[in-house]
Amino acid sequence: MSIKEKIAEYVVEIRFKPNARVLDKRGEIASNLLSKLLNQWSISSNQILLSSKENLDTKAVFSFKNVSFVSNYPNDKKFFLENAEAYIKSAWTHFPNNEIVRVGIRTKYLIPAKDFKSIFDSYKKNFLALKDEDLTKIGGTLIDLGFPLNFADGDNFFNIVTGPMEKEQFGQFVKEQEDIFENGVFIDFDYFKQEFSPYTKQKDILDLIKLGIEKAENACSAISDLVIKKQDE
Repeated sequence: MSIKEKIAEYVVEIRFKPNARVLDKRGEIASNLLSKLLNQWSISSNQILLSSKENLDTKAVFSFKNVSFVSNYPNDKKFFLENAEAYIKSAWTHFPNNEIVRVGIRTKYLIPAKDFKSIFDSYKKNFLALKDEDLTKIGGTLIDLGFPLNFADGDNFFNIVTGPMEKEQFGQFVKEQEDIFENGVFIDFDYFKQEFSPYTKQKDILDLIKLGIEKAENACSAISDLVIKKQDE
């Protein structure tokens, strides 16, 4: 079946001060992290990799310096939020949660679009704000573009990288999919916080994950309105 809908990939990572004691308990931790979804594991010298026999588009990592949960298309936002929460709850007592140094929620979107030239022109018009004659002065021909945008959101931050993309480029940025659309808008949204109290609660982290996904969805909608809907007007 041909893919005609938006593709989304989700990652949450909790970083903490490196703790060598985690390495001494890898077997015990791996056993405690197994679940109905994450039902197989492998252990290397410095991390535990958890995966699913039934769902090949999700995995989790537990190491001496971070824990992370990954969910790719066709898993959706609800799947990610529910299972990321379950994984963090099971991992919470196995890492130094009073020494968290960063929590990041990264979301990648690939949104179908009519053709590359239309979204390219839309990005150039709405983001670059340079006339063709201004570009001519630079020399050469502008054939592609992408924009890094960095924001503060109270005590949190988020970075966005976005631009038009052709099918040949998709595999460099998202998991390859068969029978996918030919052109799209790519959005890489990274929402993060870097300062935490040693008394940070599990709920604080779970609320931050929900906020990060909400912010990503809002940014995705706003950028789509700018570069896809406006090209149809």
